[in-house]
Amino acid sequence: MILKYLQLPYFFEPKHLQKELAALQGHAWQLHYQKLHYEGEWTALPLRSIGGNAENVMISPVNDQVYEDTVFLKESPYLAEVLANFKCPLLAVRLLKLNAGALIKEHRDADLCFELGEIRLHIPVITHAEVECRIDKERVYLKEGECWYLNFNLPHSIHNKSGVNRVHLVIDALVNDWVKELFCRPGLYKKEINDLGHPEEVKIEMIARLRQINSETSNRMANEMEASFDYLNKTICEASNKNQDAQ
Repeated sequence: MILKYLQLPYFFEPKHLQKELAALQGHAWQLHYQKLHYEGEWTALPLRSIGGNAENVMISPVNDQVYEDTVFLKESPYLAEVLANFKCPLLAVRLLKLNAGALIKEHRDADLCFELGEIRLHIPVITHAEVECRIDKERVYLKEGECWYLNFNLPHSIHNKSGVNRVHLVIDALVNDWVKELFCRPGLYKKEINDLGHPEEVKIEMIARLRQINSETSNRMANEMEASFDYLNKTICEASNKNQDAQ
């Protein structure tokens, strides 16, 4: 089993978030660089970026980049207060705006999941009931001020069918012991799924990462993934043998 989504035990005051957003609206928001993934207007404002560059909204494809606060975060004390709640290494932090009518097409973000050591958290600043966020075809409702982990290593899409521009605070962070403890707290609203749809090489890497975490929960997840992997391979082999016998 892998974690599909998880609502974290935080709530941030939407009015404070929206007040600081309003102060930042006059700055130059950058078009999202993954232009093949969306229709309409999808823009970003970096709060943490590579070297603190206030004009760079890109996520580095390598792991040794240094992310620093931008001038926009330094001007936003409540947003800085929000980020201080997360006791883990923060990477890119952005405000992402999906304009009314815009669509983020279904796609995957490779390696971006808890099991592989990196998480993406979403905190809605402005949203609407007609914004459709889907993870692996399932619609997930995110309300203003809530904080969610979404497994974007799975197929996902977002369609803003409302008449307002949806804005999320999006936090990329590395998994450490604090994150592991937080994600394993009892009573949190979450969903786990069978991972048979993952490519073989991704599954093997996930199992290895879970073994490195070496907690009761991570070892249980690794055992379940290995069991489903063995079952899938056995099924494939049996089908192949039947086909050979039929020939």
